[in-house]
Amino acid sequence: MKTILTIILCIVAINISAQTKKRPAKKPVNQTVAKPTLQPQPKAKASTKADAYSTSQNYSTAIGVKFLYGISLTAKHFLKEKHALEGIFTYRGFNGLGSQIGVSLAYEYHLPVNAIQNLKCYVGGGGHFEYFSFDDDLVDPTTTVGALGVLGLEYKFKGLPIAISADWQPVFTFNSGGGFSAENGGIGVKYTF
Repeated sequence: MKTILTIILCIVAINISAQTKKRPAKKPVNQTVAKPTLQPQPKAKASTKADAYSTSQNYSTAIGVKFLYGISLTAKHFLKEKHALEGIFTYRGFNGLGSQIGVSLAYEYHLPVNAIQNLKCYVGGGGHFEYFSFDDDLVDPTTTVGALGVLGLEYKFKGLPIAISADWQPVFTFNSGGGFSAENGGIGVKYTF
């Protein structure tokens, strides 16, 4: 629609220009012509790190929420063009059993998906901490520490300060018997700036 309007406006402008074209006026014989003076051009504004991040990544920082395995608050900040840190705070309730609180910090490496503009895939890893409290007073709460993996996709909407993501963040815990948990990650919506 925008392209059609642009073409129509160009055709109308050409027609108006052709209809109103006049012959140039004759110059007076004894009139001097002033030489044009050169005006200095304004210097281009120096680019900043934030400009570089927003050019390649479309934003430098984002905050938002993530759903699927509980509810999470998330914050992501780009350190360099493709390198980001993401902090995640998660709450997850288990009906009648207890509740879990988790904190993760992950390093993520982003790569563009060439087929779709503003779509990035990312991989990474980091540390993870969980606290699980049981509803039964006879069972002590447990605390676990582990390593977190990250694999995901993120799409930043052009012209809007919104990014959506889908990721998987498996965890391997070191204490409390240790073990692998695949139930981390989710669908996220973030406000970007």
